[in-house]
Amino acid sequence: MIERLEHSEYAVACCDGAKGMLQLPDKSIKLLYGSPPYPNAERDYGVWKSSEYIDKISPFIDVAAQKLRDDGFLLINVKATREKATSKTSTKRSLVVEKLAIMLEEHWGFHCVDIEIWVKENPVPTGLRVACQDAYEQNLWFSKSPKWKINLDDIRRPYTSHSVKTYGEYEYKPRSNGLSYVRKNKNIQPNPLGALPINVISGGVSSRILGHQATQPLYLPEKYIKATTGPGDLVVDPWMGSGTTGVAALALERKFIGFDRIESYVNDATERFIESLKGR
Repeated sequence: MIERLEHSEYAVACCDGAKGMLQLPDKSIKLLYGSPPYPNAERDYGVWKSSEYIDKISPFIDVAAQKLRDDGFLLINVKATREKATSKTSTKRSLVVEKLAIMLEEHWGFHCVDIEIWVKENPVPTGLRVACQDAYEQNLWFSKSPKWKINLDDIRRPYTSHSVKTYGEYEYKPRSNGLSYVRKNKNIQPNPLGALPINVISGGVSSRILGHQATQPLYLPEKYIKATTGPGDLVVDPWMGSGTTGVAALALERKFIGFDRIESYVNDATERFIESLKGR
């Protein structure tokens, strides 16, 4: 598969993603970005029960540790789950996502860059009455190396008009309460590239109508591809689905390899990649 990238900018295969990644050379992937099946979510591509979740995802993480470059990153988008209510218990929130995050560091030896939050501005109503409506997902962002670099300037955000006005008029002074955020009087000049990025992503759920039941919005993988890779670097998605990761990677002039077990998803994603490259 990797040989095909010498003649093309992407390659896809209809197979289990963990097995597919085994075909790749060791230390060849700069970013593994993907959204695996969510715990307990009933989808046409199967159900990963929360009680089995770590066992289900472990083969993918095992291979990722082997195939990521020493300066590579692992990014998993996943949504928390709730356990089914019984006659004696409410539908409690599972902590399996938090367990996975801890194991990524303690068991697999990755290093946590951050756990970012994707706030969904148009969450699907669930009828839940024992907790607040679920409106966010977690992006587990880990580095293979304990010392990493990210492209902060590539993911800066626009300043608010209020911030620009404040920076232009305000002089920051040392605090009298002992905190040392500011050690001397200074003015802050806005960066011409924008404000520093924050670890919260806010936006709508994708309205794109495709055969896949959980299509991601393009802005989600785009942020992390910009932050962790450069042109020509290899991005891999072992749960490719509708191919959004690949579309974002190709638009940013990265190489892409994707795997999915469902042939129709692979075919639909391939069509999206062809269209994406036509527009470049």
